[in-house]
Amino acid sequence: MSRWTTKVDADAETAGRSGDFTPAPRGFYQIQVANLKDGITKTDRPMVTLECEVADGEYLGKKVWHNVTQIPAGEKGHGIMVHSLHAFGMPHDGDLDFSTDEFQGKTAKVLLGVKPYTKVVSGKSYTNMVNYIEALYTENHPQPDTLPPDQLGKEAGNPALSHAAKKEEVLDEVGF
Repeated sequence: MSRWTTKVDADAETAGRSGDFTPAPRGFYQIQVANLKDGITKTDRPMVTLECEVADGEYLGKKVWHNVTQIPAGEKGHGIMVHSLHAFGMPHDGDLDFSTDEFQGKTAKVLLGVKPYTKVVSGKSYTNMVNYIEALYTENHPQPDTLPPDQLGKEAGNPALSHAAKKEEVLDEVGF
């Protein structure tokens, strides 16, 4: 049992979530690592989950997460690990020895996309739109001058978006 000693303001009471949880629109952003959590993948590889926030502009503070998994040279996925390290200004060549805490505060240039994310809580599914990182940019892979075509949706064969689009089409047909 713990004892709480604090001051509260009854006028601040809310009945649920507060704030704006809509994602930033698809586009180019500068993000910054706000928090991180070390973990292990299902295949026993070290991994760090970076909680990032849009670092400036109208969508300041909007969140996106990015996982960086340690994959040895020569194995599938090593190149994307190197690219992630490079994009966040981390050491990315030769013999590396660093703490994942060094990601804290690092920034990266990215293309944020928007996609549905479904979560099951107590047997009930909830689907929200969330940001995800479509691309990380470095001097070797620079940000293009214009927004590239969106790779999600019916055209790309994304089942989640195709299902959502079909559901909207059916609702439109029945007058909703």
